Amino acid sequence: MRLILFDIDGTLVSSSRTGRKALGQALREVFGTDGELDTYEFAGKTDRRIVHDLLTAEGLSVSEIEARLPELDERMAAAGRELFTPDTVRPCPGVDLLLEALRRRPDVVLALLTGNIRHTAPLKLAAAGIDPTQFRAGAFGSDSLDRNELFDIAIERVRLSTGLHFPTDNVIIVGDTPADIRCARSGGGRVVAVATGPYPAEALNRHEPDFLFSDLSDTDSVLQAMLNPWAVSAVEGG
Repeated sequence: MRLILFDIDGTLVSSSRTGRKALGQALREVFGTDGELDTYEFAGKTDRRIVHDLLTAEGLSVSEIEARLPELDERMAAAGRELFTPDTVRPCPGVDLLLEALRRRPDVVLALLTGNIRHTAPLKLAAAGIDPTQFRAGAFGSDSLDRNELFDIAIERVRLSTGLHFPTDNVIIVGDTPADIRCARSGGGRVVAVATGPYPAEALNRHEPDFLFSDLSDTDSVLQAMLNPWAVSAVEGG
């Protein structure tokens, strides 16, 4: 059995700056500022980390931020329902066929490991035409400031949802940033990196993923990388 943990932004979907726009709208409504949102580097960070960085830089204390996070989450969801549409959020190349192939396999469980908060992750997937319910569980950007902590959270939630316990070497993260690669390494899993986000293949390759693809459109090759226990690490389409 394999547990495959998918990142969302830059891996499953492309949403340009729509997620940034939704977060900014919610921050201004709840905290009266979005700080240096326009220039902040999002890639690979959890939403909790982004919010804390932006607001502490504006002089807010951690306790002030934490007290209003439930309200912020609701406002982010409201902004997502308004802004996440098929025109602003699209599936990345190859995603639909890959997910269809994985769903047919009895030896695979699909789940999420994403920097998006739990409130907005399904909205973003649905806008891109991806059924959120095919993912049995997930770890989200609302669970921790530290993305590496999401690895164990995701495995435990899958265990609670399915009754299955996955050894870490049977866990594969699919992601588009060096942070996804570090997360997999920190937990003892494997990683399929894909250059459909902000990092080109050359930059991802420097972080030594197990596999690297330019996109997920070569379904057979991606499945081989994910599911063949004797697969040799390689860089494809780089």
